[in-house]
Amino acid sequence: MSAYIERFEEMLVGERNLSLQTVASYKSDIAEFLRFLGTHVDVANATKSDIQDFIAHLTETSKQSSVMRKVSALRQFFAFLRDEKAITKNPMIGVKLRAKNQPLPKVLSEEEVRRLLTFFETNANLRLKAMLHILYGAGVRVSELVSMTRDAIIEDGDTGRYLLLVRGKGRKERIVPLNTTAVEAVFAYLRTLPVCKYLFPSPRAKEGHMTRQGFAKLLKEVAINVGIPPSKISPHVIRHAFATHMLSHGADLLSIQKLLGHKDISTTQIYTHVSDTKIRQLVESNPNLKKLKI
Repeated sequence: MSAYIERFEEMLVGERNLSLQTVASYKSDIAEFLRFLGTHVDVANATKSDIQDFIAHLTETSKQSSVMRKVSALRQFFAFLRDEKAITKNPMIGVKLRAKNQPLPKVLSEEEVRRLLTFFETNANLRLKAMLHILYGAGVRVSELVSMTRDAIIEDGDTGRYLLLVRGKGRKERIVPLNTTAVEAVFAYLRTLPVCKYLFPSPRAKEGHMTRQGFAKLLKEVAINVGIPPSKISPHVIRHAFATHMLSHGADLLSIQKLLGHKDISTTQIYTHVSDTKIRQLVESNPNLKKLKI
């Protein structure tokens, strides 16, 4: 098993481009689980019951934020072992964990999000379509979305893929990948946009760009048109949906933290109420980036 742990570390660094500090935390969490199992149970034969016993142990001995991080590390490790065919069944499947006394965020189902996005197949509002695709496809905050400038769209010089340079709280910047449908929506909109500073300008707003309230109102109008109660939807609910759906499709908590721009993992850990299924490689930022001139 030591060889698999070593390859897991190499994958995290080489393929996922995670920091050495993050990888060290993963390794420490896995080692703690191995010590808990002891010599009588091989990790390759660990069961869901073993995982649940370990979580119960952690709940009594560790802070909730630590429990969330350790469980996230195990999710990624067992998914890796399954992909490597070192195990035939992932014991983490079906394991759920939620923060104590912490209400779950409102979240839309994937089918409801699909209805929102497909609304634009018959509606020609290219600006709103681009905004919704960025909001759900990149999980940005509504304040980050409406104030986005044209130079926020960047191209990876090595792969040719497009990404967003997101300017978040405290003027901190992060790189977030754009999926193909979001890229198509953005470029279709850009072809109609005159030269200006902001990606979503609004001459009537004193800030020079669309306001959060204005976008939220338009979003509710789309919801009504596709049969979703307007009370159920807001830009922040879309951001919650992005994180929850990413997690349910295999993204790990630390990567979601990075994508959302959360300062602390404890802010992100609420999304662990959704079970992981398998590791899916996330697109990470590449240092060799060039500005895309539009």
